[in-house]
Amino acid sequence: MELLIGQMFAGLSLGSVLLLAALGLSLTFGQMGVINMAHGEFIMAGAYTAFVVQQALGSAGVSLLISLPVAFLVGGTLGLVLEGLLLKRMYHRPLDTLLVTFGVSLILQQVARDIFGHPAWTSGCRPGCRATWSCWVHRFR
Repeated sequence: MELLIGQMFAGLSLGSVLLLAALGLSLTFGQMGVINMAHGEFIMAGAYTAFVVQQALGSAGVSLLISLPVAFLVGGTLGLVLEGLLLKRMYHRPLDTLLVTFGVSLILQQVARDIFGHPAWTSGCRPGCRATWSCWVHRFR
């Protein structure tokens, strides 16, 4: 019973996140005729901006008051630049805006990886693991 309740709460929380994303996309598409797949990356750019400004200032009280407005300005400026350069030519063309904003999303993700690094993970076995598998004539470890 305890497992069922935990699974229900996990499903409800995941469903609420997906609902919020769907509502945001449908509201944007309904108002502007644009499907913006890069909205998460604008939030990421603002979050990284807040992080960098806080690291540069150092003082805990003052840095938060300065970094949050700067983060909003950076995220909003990126949105305005995207709208001004690319999206204003593509209103009411949903497939084109979807593809363009997905490409911008990939570019912003890669820029963030290049600047801040990415988590170190490997595929395959951990050291000491003896698991092997074979595919036709090749044996993998």
